[in-house]
Amino acid sequence: MMVSNKAESDIGYVRDLVKKSERRPTPTSIYLLWAGIVLFGFAMVDFFPRQTGYYWMIMGPLGGLVSGLLGRRDSESRGQLNREIGIRHALHWGALLVLTGFVIVLAVTDHIAGDEIGRVILLIVTFGWWTAGVHFDRVFLWLGGLMALGFVGTLIFPIYVWTSLGVTLAIALTVIALRKGRSDVAETH
Repeated sequence: MMVSNKAESDIGYVRDLVKKSERRPTPTSIYLLWAGIVLFGFAMVDFFPRQTGYYWMIMGPLGGLVSGLLGRRDSESRGQLNREIGIRHALHWGALLVLTGFVIVLAVTDHIAGDEIGRVILLIVTFGWWTAGVHFDRVFLWLGGLMALGFVGTLIFPIYVWTSLGVTLAIALTVIALRKGRSDVAETH
């Protein structure tokens, strides 16, 4: 009888771990962090274009670092810390940062026009978010698609397209976070 109770307890423990592992891999806090970062960063292109580069030079790497810490904390809290996945994330998002730096070098050395730097970086970030959807979290496929539409918008619309894209992405990220938060709460009850 005691062996049966122990087996049931072990099976229940494993079932709970599997249920936790089926949650969307990106923590809610990361979606909300980037909702704020992109909202202000994209709007700056329309309202404070000269300060936009400084904003992203600080917030891009800082947001990446904070995202990594939030992801690690979430994985630890679920008991699913995986060094290999952490390294893959660091390589993926780190490559995005390095490629953005190369675009800046192209602009500084007059290989691309300075006023086109935002569009080129948007293309790189779009590809980064899209491939994050392929490899990490399917939600980023939709977000990468939104960014791609925003890129097309920058070619067509002369004003406030960057702000519109920032607002759209911020709303999408917030809605995803709220929906994910509700599903996480429902799973724990």
